[in-house]
Amino acid sequence: SIWRPPLSENSLGVDKENSQICFAFVGRLVDWKAVDLLLLAFKEVVTKIPTQLDIIGDGVERANLEAQVRQLGLEKQVNFCGWLSQQECAQKLQQVDVLVLPSLLECGGAVVLEAMAMGLPVIATKWGGPADYLDESCGILIDPTSQKEFIQNLARAMLTLAQQPELCQKMGIAGRRRIEEEFNWDVKVEQILQIYQKAQEDFFK
Repeated sequence: SIWRPPLSENSLGVDKENSQICFAFVGRLVDWKAVDLLLLAFKEVVTKIPTQLDIIGDGVERANLEAQVRQLGLEKQVNFCGWLSQQECAQKLQQVDVLVLPSLLECGGAVVLEAMAMGLPVIATKWGGPADYLDESCGILIDPTSQKEFIQNLARAMLTLAQQPELCQKMGIAGRRRIEEEFNWDVKVEQILQIYQKAQEDFFK
């Protein structure tokens, strides 16, 4: 399991008065992860605030994405970290402020849970696993409407968290609590037992 910091207002969230905010994407670099759309949104964010984007992962789209970064003039703001082990990924996530997962097809999205466990607010597409994990208390979900609107709303969400460090901290704390209350193994086992109990009761009615 991923390393988790102690739950406290001092250990979660960010204070960005004197430094730039850092976003991170974690996942395979394949087309349906929509990292190309993230880069277009990030370009809009860069024009308004100093910021950084770490792309953690590797895949067949990496060369295309690196070319897109050069085309957009984002070489100084975007860092391709490549594939990292779970421990290395956890260490990297300790250094960033917000996870962004723009996937257009994400049935699971366990990285969202890992980020929440580390006290990071999350911006994700409102589809599949992330839509089940996140609510307005701990993240921002973006409807996968038209490409133009998706990029605009993604940029708007990133700017919202970048410009409101107190909200960023509040969401991080709420996400960590949500993990402990709804997604740890003890809770999941109890939920499964309740489902089996109800199924048994319904069967013998």
